[in-house]
Amino acid sequence: MSVAEALERACATLRTAKRILLTSHRRPDGDGTGSMAGLASLLRARDKEAVIYSVDPIGRRYKWLPLISTTVHTIPFDERFDCTIVVDCADVTLLGNALPPPEVSGTLITLDHHASGRPFGDIAVWDPSAAAVGVLVHRIAEHEGWPITAEAAVPLYVSLISDTGGFRHANTNAEALHVGSELIRAGVVPATIAASLEERPSPGKLRLLGSVLSTLELHCAGRAGVLSVTTDMVEGARASWEDIEGMVNWARNVEGVQVGVLLTTAKGGGVRVSMRSRTERIDVGRVCMALGGGGHPGAGGCHLPGDLPGTKEQVVRALDQAFNRGTRPSTSPTGHKVTEPSSS
Repeated sequence: MSVAEALERACATLRTAKRILLTSHRRPDGDGTGSMAGLASLLRARDKEAVIYSVDPIGRRYKWLPLISTTVHTIPFDERFDCTIVVDCADVTLLGNALPPPEVSGTLITLDHHASGRPFGDIAVWDPSAAAVGVLVHRIAEHEGWPITAEAAVPLYVSLISDTGGFRHANTNAEALHVGSELIRAGVVPATIAASLEERPSPGKLRLLGSVLSTLELHCAGRAGVLSVTTDMVEGARASWEDIEGMVNWARNVEGVQVGVLLTTAKGGGVRVSMRSRTERIDVGRVCMALGGGGHPGAGGCHLPGDLPGTKEQVVRALDQAFNRGTRPSTSPTGHKVTEPSSS
């Protein structure tokens, strides 16, 4: 099924649906949160009941977005929805046990843009050319002739700038800039959004950042910067796990570094790997795909079952091969849990 055909089927379902559930991958980022809130606003303006659902708390950076305060974290077993829309989720495993059973969720629609995605659902609108899921939501609005209000435009703009890095990443294309322009026309004030997203870090986050920066290692002839986070570091800084958001960018921004990596010991075992690239030569989504994960050319992630030293060695080896072979790393053992990369 082509993207256009899938979009048409999704729109046809939404036209007749009355109760709609919106959700995203665990720990939703700016794209997931923004596209849920934006689509919810558009649907509610059509007199539909749109429920935003997230098992995990919404990140502090995004709690100010319109309608996010209405987010629910549990779904009663006797609830019934005409359809469920999963946004920004590359693989069904990223939902864990959060997705309600079919008798509750109804028709399952997925909106995703990860090049490494494994489309799922009854209707999968999957287009890697879309810079963010907010772009796909904008396509739905255009297809249906829905006017975009300021309430919908603000979260959709957050979705867009989250996954394009404020229109700096390689996925920034003509459609992304067009959608951004349309959202500004609908009432978005970019300076206000930037101020709202601007971090005012807690003392714990700053203490944690100091510890994380002290772990910096350079590999691949200085082209890869690697940072590490452990449970002891988080607890010692009296910080929270949410505070590690965006720290991978410190590794990427080191002079001479082309790929930044953040290794985080996962609560359930293993190590989470987050990568960010600042060069078109290295597609970190493909690097992470070879490691059992996935992502975008500029942002990728995976979850490896080993310890921190072993994972670091495996990741550095994959990056070294990518630098030497033009983003064609050798295949690593598969079967690892896929981890959704955050775009923040």
